[in-house]
Amino acid sequence: MKSTILVATLAAVVAPFALARPTPVEAQSDVAFPPEVYSERRARLLDRLKAPVIVPGEYMIRHGGEKRQDPNFFYLTGVESPYAVLYMEPAAAGGAREILFLPEHRQFAGAQYSFQDPRLLDAAWNRLIRRLEPGPAAEEATGIAETAPLSDFVPRLRDLTRGEGTVYFAGESGELYAPPGLSPPQTHRQQLEASVAEALGGIELADATSAIERMRVIKDAHEIDALRTAAEISAAGLVEAMRQIEPGMNDLEVAGIMEWVWKREGSPRPAFPPIVASGPDAVSLFTIRSENYNSVDRVMQDGDLVFIDYGAAEWAMYGSDICRTFPVSGRFTEEQRRLYEIVLEAQRAAIAEVRPGASILDAIRAAARVYQAHGLEANEDIDAMGADRVWGLMPSPTHYLTQGRGLTQYTAVAGLGVRDIGHHIGLEATDGRDYSTPLEPGMVFTVEPKLYAPDLEIAIMIEDVILVTETGSENLSASAPRTVAEIERIMGAN
Repeated sequence: MKSTILVATLAAVVAPFALARPTPVEAQSDVAFPPEVYSERRARLLDRLKAPVIVPGEYMIRHGGEKRQDPNFFYLTGVESPYAVLYMEPAAAGGAREILFLPEHRQFAGAQYSFQDPRLLDAAWNRLIRRLEPGPAAEEATGIAETAPLSDFVPRLRDLTRGEGTVYFAGESGELYAPPGLSPPQTHRQQLEASVAEALGGIELADATSAIERMRVIKDAHEIDALRTAAEISAAGLVEAMRQIEPGMNDLEVAGIMEWVWKREGSPRPAFPPIVASGPDAVSLFTIRSENYNSVDRVMQDGDLVFIDYGAAEWAMYGSDICRTFPVSGRFTEEQRRLYEIVLEAQRAAIAEVRPGASILDAIRAAARVYQAHGLEANEDIDAMGADRVWGLMPSPTHYLTQGRGLTQYTAVAGLGVRDIGHHIGLEATDGRDYSTPLEPGMVFTVEPKLYAPDLEIAIMIEDVILVTETGSENLSASAPRTVAEIERIMGAN
């Protein structure tokens, strides 16, 4: 079996398709983009809020315990140092000022780390630990005129704000998870917010999170380049999975193939872990609670379709989200092909509606009409639905299904909704949450129509990352094969 020789053969197989970009070491820097990019963002935020702003940095705990910088802090600084804090105030508040409070890192030495030789200690500290320290080097790298130790932040806070007016604080940018009946643990950010509120006394503490997230919806040229690179790396992983997959492999092996590719290309982590499911497991992802969404233990069978929802590569902290469905055997059956091409037709119709001035609802309606033309009945008037509604039989935001009859001879379900046909993507896999706003150039979101036929144990989704341009749209993940002919050609090379 190919899976038994995968490690030995991957390098030889993937090498001809390697993407041209810096190696992981060459790609590292203290900030992701030029300092002036972040300076301009900070100036825009201050111009909008016209009051002092506090933005904490924090390593967010994500899928699988992954640690990662807070996206709002990173958007304004490009800095990945954990627990740093950005303080800003506009000219109207007594003189424009920016201070980056950075943690001071202790240098560990001694027998507990076996660093007996000073040369080893120097090597570990200077080369392996790449963190910004307060001082001129950090100020040059970030474009922030003043840096200070984090320990000075709370003691200096009341003097900085002069004890009056409104101060904005960027709180949690996402929901914290806890098991039913329990409260989420208090985060570093929440502890810091409590300390800030105590230090400021009677000063009003307002929320800055929504203002930053609205800014993040429109991507600049640097962000678009990073998103394009992330999509290209993700697509390369999918292509390699198509080349390597065969009956007898399990879902985890396929995820490992893709992970090998994006790490080889220099991506440090996934936007979210690969979701791989085949046969009936793919259908159960959406007929059972979403907690089962990461099942990876099924052995694939000849005749199965495999479903891969793949937020594989991050580049400069910008992610990707691509989904492809393809046959384990390398060839679609007649019915699999028919259903797949319906979903592809729906996706193409939705993407055709993406242009400045349109809305995500226009894309949803276009895809819905394709499903209607193929016999799937709507459960509401698709022309009358609003941004808070869905079409089809997949309620949002839950992952439950309601059964319905469609496509004439068996139960079929279409997943179409403001959350399901498209979500913004950027520093987070779901970047921004306003679906009623007309589309503007620089918006980037996914288009991902779905179709499930539980009677046939078939689940199909095709998802791409779409950029709104001045005249229409660009598919940033176009290098991931999506037509039946393209998929079968690549899989036929095995």
